Amino acid sequence: MNSVQQLLDQAQYHQQQGAIDKSMALLGEAGKLGNIYAALDFAYYKVRSDAKFALIYLQSIPNAQHPTVRYHTALITRFYVEENFSRSVISELVALAQSGHAESLLVLSCWCSEEEKVYLQIVSVMAKLSPNIYRQLVNDDRVLVSTSLEPLDESSIERAIRAREAKLRSLEHEMLNEDISLVRVKNALSAFECRYLQQRFIPLLTRSMVANPADGSPLVDSIRTSDVGVILSEMADWIVRDIDTRMANISKTKTSHGEPLNLLRYQKGQEYKAHYDAFSHKQCQQTELIEEGGQRAHTVLAYLNSMSSDGETHFPKIDVKIKPEQGTIVSFKNIDENNEILKLSLHLGAPVANGEKWTLTKWIRINQTQYGILTHGN
Repeated sequence: MNSVQQLLDQAQYHQQQGAIDKSMALLGEAGKLGNIYAALDFAYYKVRSDAKFALIYLQSIPNAQHPTVRYHTALITRFYVEENFSRSVISELVALAQSGHAESLLVLSCWCSEEEKVYLQIVSVMAKLSPNIYRQLVNDDRVLVSTSLEPLDESSIERAIRAREAKLRSLEHEMLNEDISLVRVKNALSAFECRYLQQRFIPLLTRSMVANPADGSPLVDSIRTSDVGVILSEMADWIVRDIDTRMANISKTKTSHGEPLNLLRYQKGQEYKAHYDAFSHKQCQQTELIEEGGQRAHTVLAYLNSMSSDGETHFPKIDVKIKPEQGTIVSFKNIDENNEILKLSLHLGAPVANGEKWTLTKWIRINQTQYGILTHGN
């Protein structure tokens, strides 16, 4: 019988040889012998094609009751099996949060952030049981850390989550231009979500680039002077997946067709000059681009902070300017039904005069992407 380390070594070898199925099967065996992270890698590999099998597998391993495994079992249930929060998933998150599980506390804080009493109860537990995570990602001045630990009120938490779900379902979709299906949805993200994205992913920021017209490779260009952090599938936690799904729903696109989310920061003087998000005909002939979903059909943009009088998104050909307001999501088409670039989709990010502008951008391809499949399944 192989040891866990032997199975991991064999899995790495087969991965290097390109035998991914064999590599993952070996990780699955290592998971059955007690390696949690091998088990999770195998489960997320299988979840793309058979989410229920992945759940059965996680429930069968010896570490099934470990908080990390329980959390990811709940995550897979929420995003690959169910459309909304079920009562059982909420109960599991509350139980994990009460024990100090940081990720569960963050998810509940996020979804209850607009119900102050419930929110403060959750983050008080976080401040006491997961102080480092609390300081890094929340650090709310309203929180008083008690020496005693009050039990979380599951019924109040569920009511807050249901209220948030109802609010998101009833958001107004404002059509700004029908030719490019330019839609604005205010209050689509909470202040907590906006703040979380900035604080969680600021270490990823590097100089923004554009696609080289000749071969599609990344290229530094004065047309785009912001900083960008690309949130890859392995970084897509519960909150990111939830926002990703919301952006797809607003744009009426498929989650499996999305590129990784891009966190963008514009500092004083930085801008994104007039451009199209769609690829040129020449770029669309490139094998790598074709294999990664093809043409960019749609753009979805979320504003993570408000700007008073600068940094607006401007569509010069349709004379529309959109002022950045925290929590607002904007969606528009880049191509027509013949996959031709919609000329009216030309847009720019005006220079920032004061402070910083933070946005979250998602591009959607005409076909499935590796990120979309890994993060959301088929």
